[in-house]
Amino acid sequence: MANQSPRRGIQSRLIRVFAVQATLVSLATALGVFAAYKIAEDILVKEALTGEAEHYWQLVEKNGDYPLPNTKNMRGYRAKISRLDALPEELSSLEPGFGRHPFKGNTPLVLVSERDSERLYLIFKEEQVSRLALYFGVAPLTVVLILIYLASWFTFRQSQRVISPVVQLAKVVEGTRIPDSETLAADLKPFHSIDTDIDALATSIEHFAARLHSFIERERTFTRDASHELRTPLAVLKGSMDVLDQAETFSDQGRSVMQRMRKTVQDMEELIETLLLLAREEDTLLEVSPILLNDLLPTIISQTQRAMGTAEDLIAFEQSSLLEIAASSKVLTILMTNLIRNAIVHGTTSESPRESVRIKISENSVTVTDNGPGMDEELMRKAFQPFFRGAANNQGHGLGLTIVQRLCHRFGWQLDAHSIVGQGTSISIRFPDARIVGRQ
Repeated sequence: MANQSPRRGIQSRLIRVFAVQATLVSLATALGVFAAYKIAEDILVKEALTGEAEHYWQLVEKNGDYPLPNTKNMRGYRAKISRLDALPEELSSLEPGFGRHPFKGNTPLVLVSERDSERLYLIFKEEQVSRLALYFGVAPLTVVLILIYLASWFTFRQSQRVISPVVQLAKVVEGTRIPDSETLAADLKPFHSIDTDIDALATSIEHFAARLHSFIERERTFTRDASHELRTPLAVLKGSMDVLDQAETFSDQGRSVMQRMRKTVQDMEELIETLLLLAREEDTLLEVSPILLNDLLPTIISQTQRAMGTAEDLIAFEQSSLLEIAASSKVLTILMTNLIRNAIVHGTTSESPRESVRIKISENSVTVTDNGPGMDEELMRKAFQPFFRGAANNQGHGLGLTIVQRLCHRFGWQLDAHSIVGQGTSISIRFPDARIVGRQ
């Protein structure tokens, strides 16, 4: 059976949601820390230094003179505007305002205030800003972040506990190839005691499995009976034709009729065998072995041409690679026979030139191309529907391409079809697991 394409499970989606949540929280925290740092620097420190400068000027006006600030966190300088050269070189060029400026190998925050032809320089040690940001920004935000992470982790664990029974239930159902109501009921028994919702889900699965099991049994019975009822009259017809061949001498017209009858019986036998193969659920009865498609195809081409009575040079066979496929020879024969027959029936006429059908083996694929009338998009959509036989040709059962499509879907092979009106149709089958064992 073809493998299903992988999809995200509930757990992986849940992990993704919480990962996104944690990322967004981290980004919000980083932005918060940066905002706290800028607030501490641009607002708190600026307001504090502005207040200190105003307070200092008031003391100077009141007392005539006053010592400059010189504390652990702040250092002050004062000079007349006409005597700025007496200041340290880094300060003498500064204009009134607030900001970071180089000073003695560091970049502290500096406030320059001017009054009555004098300037006051207040230098705030830069490490204090980082400490303020740590105290008022990083520390509380880190605590909040830890609490959010803990809450998210707790929620995630609880969510896992909630969905865990659903995941386990899915694994139990997935491991059941053909639903057997009794076996499945025993496997699902532990889920009935988890909670009401899981119990309802398990009960629904049991009821569905029972109905499906009943349907499969009815289908098997029908397939077995239909196989017997269809094969028996065909066997009688073949035996009767053999008796007639031995007992009667036919005219040319009678022998032509007998040949058509034999061909019809053979076609019906092959069609019944193909439909029974597609009706089976299990592939265990199919013998799978490495098959060199390059050796199998010439035999199929020869048998198909002989059965359809076409000229030997109608089909051209090209091979650029030696392609080995692990598959059932029976399945490959049915697949390629239907493709070749379809190309001959719908892509050629009695007046078609030699090599009107081309079969090519290339990289991991085989392509069948004809020079027929081709199909537009609407006909291409209908071509793979059951019992569609085209507008200009009513030969065949109308199941060839339908069988090809179903076989490809069942065994994981890729089908690709292209057609151009007036030029012909090309159908390719790609075998993903095929192995190239040589070149030609």
